[in-house]
Amino acid sequence: MYKCGNIYSNTNTASADAARRFETTTVNLATAYISVATQSQTFGNAAGQNYTVAAGGSITLSNFDVSTLYFKNTGAGVNGTVNIIGVQEA
Repeated sequence: MYKCGNIYSNTNTASADAARRFETTTVNLATAYISVATQSQTFGNAAGQNYTVAAGGSITLSNFDVSTLYFKNTGAGVNGTVNIIGVQEA
């Protein structure tokens, strides 16, 4: 029998240009859909964020700890909103 995990859902709107993350403690996700609602954002890890997702764009990730995913505005003062919905590991 397959056991499903709980739904994870969160939204973050930048209030500064510094890199940020959704969680500061471990949250393991089996899969996640991440969409950029407004203003392009760059994604990566704590060391650097260089994967750009344009406003209206999205990415899907699997089998990761969401606390290790960082993102930030692509340009100074263009505070964007990022939404994430996923399934936690069971």
